[in-house]
Amino acid sequence: MLRGHTEIRTYALTDQNDDPVEFILKDVAALYDEMEGRPDKPHRHDYYTIILLEKAKGIHNIDFKSYDMFDKSLYFVYPGQVHQVIASERPSGWVLNFSKLFLIKNNIHDKMVDDVYLFNEHGETPPLPLNNEQFEYYRTIVSHICDYSQMQLEYKSDALGALLKLLLIQSNNHCSLNKAKDLQSLEAGNLLVRNFKNLIEQHFRINHKVSDYADMLSVTSDYLNKSVKALTGKSAKEYILHRIILEAKRSLLFTELTNKELAYELGFEEPAHFSNFFKRYSGVAPLEFRNTARQN
Repeated sequence: MLRGHTEIRTYALTDQNDDPVEFILKDVAALYDEMEGRPDKPHRHDYYTIILLEKAKGIHNIDFKSYDMFDKSLYFVYPGQVHQVIASERPSGWVLNFSKLFLIKNNIHDKMVDDVYLFNEHGETPPLPLNNEQFEYYRTIVSHICDYSQMQLEYKSDALGALLKLLLIQSNNHCSLNKAKDLQSLEAGNLLVRNFKNLIEQHFRINHKVSDYADMLSVTSDYLNKSVKALTGKSAKEYILHRIILEAKRSLLFTELTNKELAYELGFEEPAHFSNFFKRYSGVAPLEFRNTARQN
């Protein structure tokens, strides 16, 4: 049974000698062998992760959602997400880890990551299936990353940054959630969604209504809902509710906050209101979720 938030470990980005790094490429088969096939424990990273799998079978758990692992697929994990990989057989593929500082140093704007719509700080993070041609394209990029990673070059970081940028561009092109055709409208919508998601992260503990965020963004609630729905497949209200529920589940599983303490922390005037809210959208009462999740 978990005892407090210290049980969920947050990993910093380091090399095999535990020295801090900003970018690293790893072989998933080697990681599997290192763990002797055992699943890792649920954990967080303070960096971004991209997993490119050639062969895989198992489950990827991320923020209380489970996704099947399958051949020729791409997985994204945002900093701070709680995730766990449970492989039922030896996989083949690669893991790319990179820090926010690496993005800044290589002039890769945050929006390039956000626009992929596969890094979801609070929301579903499904894998991206790849056909043979798409997979070979990604494999070629990763192969170049592997080559440059082993070289001692003056502009090594620039080369790795350029290859990562190319990979992100390709991911964006493949992401099926991006439906808009008009580029000017698309960019305006992307900017609105990015700002909306940033505001949720700052204010979800206090502001629970779409109108709160619409006012901060100087748009109508209807326009915000339609824009977010068109680009992400979810309404603005769903984003807000999901973020509150996600934080509640994290706190229930990884801290010892009481129902009353958690209710006030998440902006509910009465603990009973929080309990009813949680049960309505999760199907179980908060304490029941805590007990069941910890037993599992």
